[in-house]
Amino acid sequence: MTGTPVPVQLGTGIDPGARIGAVTLVVSDLKRALAFYAGVLGLWMHRVDDETAVLGAGAEDLVVLVEDREALPAIGTTGLFHLAIRVVSRLELARSIQRLILSRGALTGFADHLVCESIYLDDPDGNGIEVYADRPLEDWPLEDGHVRMATDPLDLYGAIASSDGRSVPPQQVEVGTEMGHVHLCVADAAAAEAFYRDVIGLDVMIRFPVSSMLAAGGYHHHVGLNHAHTDGAPAPAAGSLGMLHFELVVADPAPIVARLGERAELHPEGVLASDPSGNRILLRSA
Repeated sequence: MTGTPVPVQLGTGIDPGARIGAVTLVVSDLKRALAFYAGVLGLWMHRVDDETAVLGAGAEDLVVLVEDREALPAIGTTGLFHLAIRVVSRLELARSIQRLILSRGALTGFADHLVCESIYLDDPDGNGIEVYADRPLEDWPLEDGHVRMATDPLDLYGAIASSDGRSVPPQQVEVGTEMGHVHLCVADAAAAEAFYRDVIGLDVMIRFPVSSMLAAGGYHHHVGLNHAHTDGAPAPAAGSLGMLHFELVVADPAPIVARLGERAELHPEGVLASDPSGNRILLRSA
């Protein structure tokens, strides 16, 4: 499936260095979730206590796990489609595949998106995960001067063959691993796109039949919006498993906060807001 490049629809303006920060998830069993995020994905455990764990790759936090054993699955709602961990190279993607094989984990999919190569899996609570490696910027395909993406079959054997020959990969991902993007389920595609373009300030880069991709600084996407199965769906109820919020890290959140107006809510680490589908964003200064 190939996306349709659009003449880049410029947002109202955002720091070109804006990026996705940590994604906070409510999980039903912290030990089980840690075994997945640290043991299968290879993230580093930055901080752990009785009910919370913070993981990353030795630098900034990437995933925050909050245990709530009473939380219920959110079914038929908006929310997280997947969080996307960007590893630093195709070699690191091969190592991620090796870790998954050794843990006897299951892939839910894999794809060549032309700008990157990706594998997909679910965590123990059903949260979608993408692990991907970008191709060099100069290799990104263009159509009429705009980035082109697709969902083509991944050369899985080729990706694995790029390994450095070690039968057992390092236990942890390499420093430099980042949260590359988040992909959200939305109830109203037009309203969601308008919010992320006109209020948050991201540029619309590309559209697929059931999703659109927005980004800062010419990246292929920082936020994906998917409405394949959630047109008109409600937001998750309070006390649900899944994403609490994701961070958008910008040099100066003030212009976005001004556009949010009364929708902005103070938070100890920044400003919290909800998109039209109830997905929550934490704006944080770089």
